[in-house]
Amino acid sequence: MRVIFFFIILYSTPLFASQNKIIRCVTTHYPPFTIYDTNTETFTGLDIEYLRFIEHNLELNIELVHLPWARVQKEMKKDNFDCYFSLGNNPERTKYLDFTTVPLHITKFGLFTINDQNVINNNLSQAAISMLRGVDLPVEIAKKYAIDSNNIMRSLSSEDTFKLLKKGRVQYAITNYQAGLWYTQPFKNITSIELNEFQLPVYIAFKFGVIDTHKVDQQIKAFQAKRLNKNDD
Repeated sequence: MRVIFFFIILYSTPLFASQNKIIRCVTTHYPPFTIYDTNTETFTGLDIEYLRFIEHNLELNIELVHLPWARVQKEMKKDNFDCYFSLGNNPERTKYLDFTTVPLHITKFGLFTINDQNVINNNLSQAAISMLRGVDLPVEIAKKYAIDSNNIMRSLSSEDTFKLLKKGRVQYAITNYQAGLWYTQPFKNITSIELNEFQLPVYIAFKFGVIDTHKVDQQIKAFQAKRLNKNDD
């Protein structure tokens, strides 16, 4: 599914070999930062506002592409797309992608469970836990809660992570805290805590040679300043 946004302004500094090049940017459904509506094939959310702002100011032609997270991970190593956003930076990914240095936002993990089944404590060594495949459990969190990696059941999507919890196949779910709050809105009995032991900044990343990421960093800072000023008004 694809949604294309076009913004055109005058801009004198060449950013690409072809200034009319379509920049194909990939993301996945990552609420509340990126929300993809399958019925209308449209995107909303804070990270989409970032992309629109950057596209407008740098005279880009961005095509937003929604893919399942499992596919996103595979595509990073290929050359089918130009851009990925809401993406954590790690040494493996930097082999294939040129990351911005200013994060779009900084997220934390959250721990979720069903009220009438479990309590949250610091010893989850015997607990079955669901997590999204391809997302590493930070050492700091594993150590504090005595989590055994052998007890982690990996899911193909965040939605599936909470389906496992709802069906009772696991006792707990770990995911991005804000995303978890969004997914568990329909739940009647949910207990959650934000895990402050680890923070994960997420960025925009491009295939090498697509764009000067320093210019993108400047626009991210400008957008953040604009939002800060708006909130102060």
